[in-house]
This record gives sequence, C-alpha cells and structure tokens, in this order.
Amino acid sequence: MRGGGYLLLSVIVLVWTVLVAGRHAWIGDWHLHLATVRAAARDPLAPEDPLVGGHLPSPYFSPYTLLLAVVSRVSGLAPETVLEWAGVANIGLLLWALRVFCRHLGDRTATAVLAVIFILLLWGTLPFAWSGFAPLASLSFTQPYPSTPAFALMLLCLAALLRYRDDGRRRDLARLTVLPALILLVHPFTAAETALVGAAFLLARPRAWPKDRLLALGCAGAGALALAALWPYTDISTLAQAGSGFSQIHSALVVDAFAKYGLVLVGIPALWHGMRSPLGRELAAGFAAGAGVVIVAVLLGRYEFTRLIPAGALMSHLALARYLGDRLAGWKPYGVLAATACAAGLFGAAPGVARALPPEVPAGLVPATVIERWPGGGTGHRHDFARPYVRDGDVVMATSTAATRRLAGWGVRAVAPPYPYPFVRDEAERHAAQRRMFAVATTPEERLALADRYGVRCLLAHRPPEVPGFVHVAASGRARLLCRR
Repeated sequence: MRGGGYLLLSVIVLVWTVLVAGRHAWIGDWHLHLATVRAAARDPLAPEDPLVGGHLPSPYFSPYTLLLAVVSRVSGLAPETVLEWAGVANIGLLLWALRVFCRHLGDRTATAVLAVIFILLLWGTLPFAWSGFAPLASLSFTQPYPSTPAFALMLLCLAALLRYRDDGRRRDLARLTVLPALILLVHPFTAAETALVGAAFLLARPRAWPKDRLLALGCAGAGALALAALWPYTDISTLAQAGSGFSQIHSALVVDAFAKYGLVLVGIPALWHGMRSPLGRELAAGFAAGAGVVIVAVLLGRYEFTRLIPAGALMSHLALARYLGDRLAGWKPYGVLAATACAAGLFGAAPGVARALPPEVPAGLVPATVIERWPGGGTGHRHDFARPYVRDGDVVMATSTAATRRLAGWGVRAVAPPYPYPFVRDEAERHAAQRRMFAVATTPEERLALADRYGVRCLLAHRPPEVPGFVHVAASGRARLLCRR
C-alpha cells in the first residue's frame, strides 16, 4: 500500500469530523469545557471558575483551554465555534501523531492505516462515550475535549522516547521535558497513561539504554514536573486529593466490560507473536502494565485507575496493525478474524457514524428505541427557553442536572457543581443548600436566605418554590423560570 493510502484515510476521518462538528449536537462534558473556554476568554489572566465562580485552582484551565480562549478573544469568534473547530484540529493532530509513532513499527503505510481502523473500531459492540477513550462513538463527542490532543501528545512523547533511546539527540530530550508537562496539564489521566507506557517501554529493553541517557531521562522527567508546577492557573496535585465519590463515578467504565472492550482481545495473539518484531517487547510490556493496573484497581475498588484502559487497548491495536500490515500479501485466518471483529465493532461505532449524518437519516434506518440507548440519543433543547433571560455570570439554581450543565455552557454559574468536581472545598455544603432550596419543608424566608448567600438570581424547576422577590419570567412545558425582580 502506497503512502497515499494513509492520506486518503485521514481525509475521510477529517471529513467525518467536520460533519460531526457541523451538527452542533454536543452533550456531557461539552458544556463544562465550553464554560471553561468562555470564562478564560472573558478574563485570561484571572479567570473565574466556570461552574461556581470565584478563583479556584481548577485543572480545567489548561494550556489547551487558554489557547482556545485567546483565539476566541482575539478573533471575536464565539467560544462554541472555537471549541468545535478545535475538535477538527485535534483529530488532525492525532492522525499525524499516530503516523509519526507508527514509523517505529516499520516503514509500511499499511500498518498506520490499520492502526487508525483498529483504534476507531476494535473496542466492543456496546456504544459508549468517555473522554480519553478512542472508539468512534466516543470520539464523536470528545474530539474537542482536552483528552484528544493529550492522546496525540502522548504518541509524540512515546515516539520521542524511542528516538532518544536509539539516537540520544538533545532535541528529543527537550521534547521529553516539554511534552510530558503539557500532557500533565492538559489531561492528567493521559499523563498517567504516558508515564505507565513509557516505563513499560524502558523496562522492556533495559540494556538498550546507556546509563548517561537514563540519567538525562530522569532529569527530563524532573524538569517536566517543575514546568507543570509553574503553571499559574491550577494545582497539579488537585486530582490526587479527590475523594471516594470521584473514584466511584468511574465504576461505570467496568460495567459490561466485555461488551465495551472485548474486541481489544483480538490483538493478544499479535502481541505474543510479535515479540521479536520492532517494538514487540515494548508493546507487550505496555499491554501487560495497563491490564495489570486496571485489574488491581478494580479489585481494590479504585475505579479512577480504570481510565488507564486505553493504554492497554492502544498497545493491542498497534501490535495487531503491525502484524497484519506486514502480511497484506494474503488474507490468513487471523486477518479474517480481525476483519470480522471490525465488522462487529461497527455496531458499537454506529452512534459515531450517525452523528455525522442529518438526524433524519439514522432515524429512518434505526429503531427509535435503539437510538435512545445510544450515547446522546436522548438529548434535547428543552431548557433553551431560559437563555434570553439569564446573563453571563448569573447564578441559577435548577432541579435538573442536565439543565444546570447546559446553563454552564452559556456562562451561567451554579451553586452546586453539576459535574463531579472535587476542586470545590465546600462541595458537600453546596449540594445540601441545593436540596434545601427545593425541599417542600423549607420556608420561603429560608430559601431567600440561601439565595442571598450564594447570589442566586434565578430558579429553574418544574415546580419552582416560593421565594420572596422572585417572579415568573418564562416557561416551556412544565419547566418554569423565576428570577429576582
């Protein structure tokens, strides 16, 4: 397969990315990242927390977010537009980084082409979306998220690690100082994957590392941590201080695990048989390290470490791509098995494919009950009626988490964070105040005291409670919006 094959596939993937962005149908953490870009664009030097206001050391104010905020502020483009097109750029960066890394697996373009296909399709038959995970259905939501450029930077970092081992060039040592710092600030979970896989690569062939290069590599790692610590917008230790609730949220990643990740196992024979191939031992060590950490994490109930699942999956995908890419002259049983697995993976990828199409196309081909079970299948705009009445920076309390998340994307602040958010020290107290505001037993005077305490301007609920000084301003269906006079 000639080099144009990868370019053609990249164009196809990028066209899909543009079509997804053109739908403007975002859910989940989109509103959080949009709120972060909006807050940073408003005041890049001292941005307020995008969810609850005030100045908190939130890891969401990363170099990636600040870059998009500056683009929005300088160009005058809406934060929504900048974030959407950043998703297209992220996928382009990822495709380029994957091609750079695949050169270490061999000089066949077929290997890189198969790597893209396997990374998008070989996960499972159950569609799911989570940042840091690369199946097509997930990327259709997370392409603008920080996890996507961090994934690309991880591939570039690992490629620099291999080049430095082989050539010892200073420019690669410099990359091994700057890239890990960026990854840590942009997406800490991907930083953990990078460290895990990098360590596995090093231990796979320890004799290939001269002592002076090992020492320099250690200095580069220390330099990366120092660079990250100098970032003024966040404290890199914040996530490490998260409580058990933050860990429990990630338990969803191991529910129906075989249906989500079973197709990754197709690459295990390639990992075994490729041990003597270029990077064979490194890929096997990376897979074993990733699988081992995840298994131990599940046994100990530390589900946040299941975010390392993509590390092992990537090793499996790359090993399979290299194994089959070297054997394209004839389809052997293993190739047929991989093709069959990709066909099965298309079922899990269906929501991602559908998100590039006009809504009426999948609606005419797929039963509505199936679409409802897809990630984002039940999204709507039922709270949009409130937008003309709330302002950037207003504090609004809503009974619906979905409504609060959507409001955040408009620049509206909440009392209780609508996302898992261990960065607010009084988070439990804020959620208690939220419950008291809408509790039947709470008196109007107590509600007014809560509203005054947190600077609440509006309430959004199906049955909004009585609060002195708040009047009805808008409604849609059963939802009502009350605001201060």
